[in-house]
Amino acid sequence: MDKKWDVFISHASEDKDTIVRQLADALEKLKVKIWFDEFSLKVGDSLSKSIDDGLQKSKFGIVVISKHFLEKRWTDYEYRSLLSKEENGKKIILPIWHNISKDEVKQFSLYLSDKVALDTSKTSINTIALLLTETIRPDIYQNIKQYFLFKNLFKNSKTETVKISNLNKQKKPLSKLSKSLEVRARNIYYGIGQVLNFTIDESIHNYELDLRPDREIQTWEIMNLCYLEFTNKHKISDSKTRRSVAALLIGFSIGQHIKADIAEDKQSELYELWEKYYYEY
Repeated sequence: MDKKWDVFISHASEDKDTIVRQLADALEKLKVKIWFDEFSLKVGDSLSKSIDDGLQKSKFGIVVISKHFLEKRWTDYEYRSLLSKEENGKKIILPIWHNISKDEVKQFSLYLSDKVALDTSKTSINTIALLLTETIRPDIYQNIKQYFLFKNLFKNSKTETVKISNLNKQKKPLSKLSKSLEVRARNIYYGIGQVLNFTIDESIHNYELDLRPDREIQTWEIMNLCYLEFTNKHKISDSKTRRSVAALLIGFSIGQHIKADIAEDKQSELYELWEKYYYEY
């Protein structure tokens, strides 16, 4: 079954203000897709159906265990639903202890008391969110680690100007496109890629020179959408103008103004289109 969310948060409503809402916000800022009733339920939704959908279509389940949680019948249902998904040693339940002792957890469930849990009395919410992300979305966690390693590496570095001719071009692939990324790359090629001087194999190779090709593909997808929408709207068929449109979009993506033989009002319109569709990775 397709997983719509990375994680479901099972909790007692009494714990929303003290931990759950803050945790949900922290995870959302880290780009983790969460099922949380305040984020996921809309007016008129069936509560039981929506929760069942969230339980079924989430990869993991965070269980915020507190005295309030142990008293609720509804949270017991959510916990047992998540428990049924833990088969053959598969880790689904990620417990958080909130203002509760191990003995109290043990009285509720020996299974839960034996699981390694995060404890709000010992660890901050932001740190808990980061530790949960390591399990739920290791790709995001690695990005965060790389970011701080990068910052630390350049903390005491010196700035030096070098000639472009002295820069070494990456030649060996650093990654391999997944099937889904390859499909996206081919879609781009048969759009904006048709006015660039690359074959489809060269285009895929260029993406694989990047350590994280998904970022590059996302940017090119936005450019491709703007290119197709703009050239279709203005019925641009000649290759020279199409190349100018592509060049402008590449300039927008790297923050540079590219001279192009296109009227200024049309350039402004294209830029507005770029701003409309652009979104952060």
